[in-house]
Amino acid sequence: MVALPKIGVLKTNDIRRVNFLLIIFMAGALSMGVVLSKTKALDVLTGIMMSWMTPYLGDSFYSASVLYWTAFAYHFVLASELSMLSTSLPVLVNFAVQHGFNPVALAMVWNFASGGKMFVYQSAVLILGYSYGYFQGKDLIRVGLVLTIVEGLILLFLVPFYWPLIGLQWMK
Repeated sequence: MVALPKIGVLKTNDIRRVNFLLIIFMAGALSMGVVLSKTKALDVLTGIMMSWMTPYLGDSFYSASVLYWTAFAYHFVLASELSMLSTSLPVLVNFAVQHGFNPVALAMVWNFASGGKMFVYQSAVLILGYSYGYFQGKDLIRVGLVLTIVEGLILLFLVPFYWPLIGLQWMK
């Protein structure tokens, strides 16, 4: 549609410069959640994650750290942040409701953890930047590791100290 003669916004040369391998890679990354769901591997993965995490959830200080780093590890398995969040948030929110946690607080920590990225495949924006040569993989690992740790530390103090001041309680 965008390249129709005399109507389209883009010229044919513009279309030729599009990196279609990037589009194919992103389609594969986004479909990872569907593949895991259809093969029932997602049920096993989320079951293991929740059974490991459940005994460690309690007060907001310790729970925020457990949730953040569990979500960070879960993000390695699922290709992109979209598939990571869409496959795990329903399970997490259901768990929060059943166990007396505030689902909004747990979901927010989980969402923040999806921001920590060390590998290109974890974000469409990173794939785009990498495919055009704006950075190298080792750059992303170095910067991503530092930013992930800093974000985890900031969140570790925001959840128990600041969130209650704005009315966001950990427990219902």
